[in-house]
Amino acid sequence: MRRALLALVILTVACSGPAGKPVASTSPNGSPAASASPVKLSTGGIVEYTVPPPAVKPADCFTPCLPSVGSVALGGDGNIWFVDHNFKTVGRITPAGDVKQWSAGLDLIGGAQTIATGPDGNLYVNADGGGDGRPDWILRVTPAGVITRLSAGQRPPGQGVFGTGPESITAGPDGNMWFTEFWTNRVGRLSPSGSLTEFSIPTNDSAPRGIATGPDGNLWFVESTRSRPAIARITPAGVITEFPIAGGDAELYPYDIVSGPDGNIWFTESHGIARITVKGEISPISLPQGSRPVKLVVAPDGNLWYADAGKNAIVRLALSGATRAYPLPEPASNPVGMAVGSDGRIWFSESNNRGLASIGVRVPELLMSTRPLVFADASPKTVSLRNVGNSPLVISAVRITGLDAALIAKGKDTCSATSLAPDASCEVQLRYVGGGPSGLQSAVLELSDNGTGSPHRISLVAQVPRCTLPVMVGGNENTPAQGELFDVRAAQILYDTSGVFVHDPVASGVRTSAPTGLPGMSSGYYDRAMGRWLPVSGAGQVSPDGSRYAYIPVEPIPRTEVRVVDVQSGREKVWKIRPDFWDVMAFTQRGIYLHAGYEGIGAGLYLLDPDSGAFKALFTDFAVSVVDGDAAWLMYRNPADKLPDVSAMGGATNEVRRRDLATGKTDVWLYRPGTNIGVVATANGKPIVSIYDGPTSSYWIMSAPNQVQRMDFPFTSARYAYMRGFSGDANGVWVGSDEGVYLWTQRTGGVLMTDQAATPAGTCA
Repeated sequence: MRRALLALVILTVACSGPAGKPVASTSPNGSPAASASPVKLSTGGIVEYTVPPPAVKPADCFTPCLPSVGSVALGGDGNIWFVDHNFKTVGRITPAGDVKQWSAGLDLIGGAQTIATGPDGNLYVNADGGGDGRPDWILRVTPAGVITRLSAGQRPPGQGVFGTGPESITAGPDGNMWFTEFWTNRVGRLSPSGSLTEFSIPTNDSAPRGIATGPDGNLWFVESTRSRPAIARITPAGVITEFPIAGGDAELYPYDIVSGPDGNIWFTESHGIARITVKGEISPISLPQGSRPVKLVVAPDGNLWYADAGKNAIVRLALSGATRAYPLPEPASNPVGMAVGSDGRIWFSESNNRGLASIGVRVPELLMSTRPLVFADASPKTVSLRNVGNSPLVISAVRITGLDAALIAKGKDTCSATSLAPDASCEVQLRYVGGGPSGLQSAVLELSDNGTGSPHRISLVAQVPRCTLPVMVGGNENTPAQGELFDVRAAQILYDTSGVFVHDPVASGVRTSAPTGLPGMSSGYYDRAMGRWLPVSGAGQVSPDGSRYAYIPVEPIPRTEVRVVDVQSGREKVWKIRPDFWDVMAFTQRGIYLHAGYEGIGAGLYLLDPDSGAFKALFTDFAVSVVDGDAAWLMYRNPADKLPDVSAMGGATNEVRRRDLATGKTDVWLYRPGTNIGVVATANGKPIVSIYDGPTSSYWIMSAPNQVQRMDFPFTSARYAYMRGFSGDANGVWVGSDEGVYLWTQRTGGVLMTDQAATPAGTCA
């Protein structure tokens, strides 16, 4: 279905000369504009702006109703204009970041609406009604925000519930707006007055998408059908010529298209980029593995730039094919729209990050010699900062902040109020002066600069525990995660020869490689009692004395057996149970607790005797998320909550209950209306709760009913960060993330101990 496809944006931008030599902008027919002037080669890293919600949210905006910015375009007023699909608004943002929006008054949920500036100075927006008999429109938007509906054509009767499917729109060389009609296999020509002419594409079901004015005075568009992808040319008179993409397949169908600075036409494919000459000769460009370009523009530096959803980055592409990626500050931002602004910066939308952002064409990049800095004694330590970008890195301030800032002294500082040329470095000397409270101490070295992600921060840590933490590192479909050891005092993760896990193709699981190949379903956990790495996901699957563990094979489906493995010998006991989608929750003195889950957790808790195989249901009235000792943590939706269900799919649980497995007594521990909450782990006997309220997700630790403390992780920027591990010991709670491993204490909160992504796999000793 088209509404499920990724939103695209099409905007024809000014061409430029060779890299670093901006030239005058061009008029629609390709000739230099009389009043044009060179565009500034702007500098600076990525700056992000949140799009605020409108005063009145659309009634059918999915809960939680958050911005979803797609297409962007440079308006004739010098501002960037955008379309918000969820809010159903057209908006603008000034170069300074001021946002204003106007309601489109239409259903904009269907397809990939785009926005472009017309020759009359107005903005034009493709507004796909989304089917069900709703009409499609082209919206004409004045710089003052006055919106007029213009017909996007009609689909012939009897050809489905969708309309014409206006996909992409651009200003043509003839003073008209041109757009593709995805569903009707046509290209539309729309005059500023609203007069529409449509041209049929020779190939049936060609699925036309991106369209742009080429250097030859014709329009060029992509045909994204998976059976016969092609690039096509249409003259202003409506004559269409198609150029099939040789070897095109379902992995390389085209999306976006733009007129390049080299006289060729460039287009994106699902996993690549290619160019076509005006004679129809196509040549692919090799991109790094994992690239997924979704929007392409020509920048004032003479290069092409594209939004890469696969790499979560904005990428500069030279005409030679060389690339330079600039990662976005927050994971999974999903960049979609892109346009060159009047300020010379490249503006783009972040559809998963609720906003817009911009980046200079000359980008400084800060490389820090360390992210966490551990003070083992009073000897001074030096932090080195280097500019690995291609523009001056301006550092306005260097300061020590945080809880224990007074315990760290700054010495020689060659970085403050400094401009680092590309490849230049500076240094800051720091010393731990001692004193302060017992236990972990934490401060932050904060750097304000013009690079992406400013202010940049370095975790300063003192009085760290003398221990080694087992962690799991890496892992993909080809190689399981491996067990390694994190030396906390040295702030280094060390390779452990005994922590090797391999795939077990026979059991569709994993197996330890030495000294005895132990079978299981995941890697892994370090069993300190036995001094062994085990192929299980955590301590919950291991018996209290560490001598045995339990796992459930993937097959058969539904699952019909539980296997109990003796760690010392590797011998297995296999217990048959009734078919279901079982998971092991906990291996306790009482036995092995199980629950059933398939696309969610089913109600009920069950107990298996690991010695006799006796199996029984304990209760079936609640879904259980975690079992710890004699406590089962229950998931429940309190019907008194009248706020919208933030799960967006129904079934959000807004209350946490604790059931004593010895007595059966059940108590309410936490109720949060308008959220989706649940216990995700326990650490040091305390439940850890994930709370999703729509805009963000967060983690909290509970000490008693209604007594919660937020677990902050200051070096993790993602609004929906996935924290994992949650291993408690005498030092605090160890927590893994994509940004590194934290040690959380009640006094310090989360302190970054290493910036290498890893998951705690046991206690620190």
